[in-house]
Order: sequence, then C-alpha cells, then structure tokens
Amino acid sequence: MANIQTTSVLIWLIQLGLIVHVLKTGRSRYWIMLLIFMPLIGGLAYVAIELIPEFTGSISGQRTLRGVRKTLQPGANLRQQEAAWQQSPNVDNGRRYAEALIESGDMIKAEEIANQALKGLFATEPTLLLVKARIQFEQKRSGEAVQTLETLQKHNPDFRSAEGHLLYARALEDNDQIDVAVREYSAVSGYFPGVEARYRLALCLGKANNAEASTKELESIVNDAKLAPQHFRKSQKIWLDAVKRELAS
Repeated sequence: MANIQTTSVLIWLIQLGLIVHVLKTGRSRYWIMLLIFMPLIGGLAYVAIELIPEFTGSISGQRTLRGVRKTLQPGANLRQQEAAWQQSPNVDNGRRYAEALIESGDMIKAEEIANQALKGLFATEPTLLLVKARIQFEQKRSGEAVQTLETLQKHNPDFRSAEGHLLYARALEDNDQIDVAVREYSAVSGYFPGVEARYRLALCLGKANNAEASTKELESIVNDAKLAPQHFRKSQKIWLDAVKRELAS
C-alpha cells in the first residue's frame, strides 16, 4: 500500500513539473488539461511529442546524444559506415562514411571517400558536393569550397540546404568576398533555423565597414529572442551569448 502511495505521489510530482514546463515555455494550454485529467498518459505524450524532439533537435541535445553514443560505443558509427561503404560503395553510403570520418577528425580520408563517390552519373550529386565543400572549408581551403558550392548550385538549381547556404556565405567571407558574403548571409538569414546566420551576418556587416547596420542586427536578434519561447532561447544560448558579448565589446 505504501509503495502504491509513493508511486502516485511521484507521478503527480512529475506531472506538476511538466505543467510548470508548459507554462514557462509557452506551450499550448491544452497540455495542462491533458496532464491534469490523464496524468500518466498525458505525461508520456508530452515527453514524446514535445520534450524528446526539442532535446534531440537542439544543438546541446544532439551533442549529448553523440557523446553518450561515443562513450558507450567509441568508434561504432565509423566502423558501421566503413563496413556499409565497403559492402556497397554507393552515393548514400559514401556520404555517410565521409560524414563519420569528418566527425572522427580524419578530413583527408573523408575527402578521399567523397571523391570516390563523386564519379560517373553522380559527379555532381548535391549532398556529396556539400560534404566535400565542408571538408574544404574545415581545411581552410575556402576558395575551393566556394567553387564546389557554386558547382553544386549550377548542376542542382532546385537543391535547397540552409546549412549549405550558410557554408557558402562563410566561405565567401573567408575568401575576402565580403560584399557578396553579406548578400548571401542576408538571404540565408531569412530561413535559417536559429540565430547563427543572423549573428554571422552582423559580424560580416562590421567587416564591410557598416558598423551601424551590424549593431542594429545584433540588437534585433536580442529583441526577437525576448519574444521567443524559452525553449528557443535555451537551444540558441550559445549564439545569443555570443551576440551579447559582441554588443558589450
């Protein structure tokens, strides 16, 4: 009997915590009704629909999950992708293997695999070209990254990638094409999820000797964040902190 009472109290404490989370993060109020009148089912539903996607979709969540996987099975993903590539050296396996190599820090091998996959009918495959450009950028070969991304766009005009677009702007900036970089940062900021693109736009505006526009963009980021739900501010904390440091400098 005591165990049943303890379990019941624990469930309601968890429900109370979830209700507080609903209120603090600005979630729909229907969750409160569900959590009150269907405590166990409502709690499980809230965790599955709201919390898990938020956690796994955020930068910190993804890092945590990757860290757990690495701790429990160090090198497992790399070995798995290598085996898949050796068994069937196709475009998807090549991309996944190259990405695993990038994550492990082996850029030279990653580029070798990407180049092997970028042959024949798949010489201009967009996701592989994006991986290749990422490798080139990480190796401080920004001019080559720009060329690779422009080749991608030329042969795949309908391909869209916010990460790829941001990478293009960053490569242009590193290649001292500041005015073009500002234009691309402005374009990608309109649809890039999160704060990073707008933050980089503000910095690039500073490089373009437009300090007023740079400061205005930074202040706009801070003001927009104040109106955003708490879970957004939490997921973007790294970039919002960087914005505030830049304003304070």
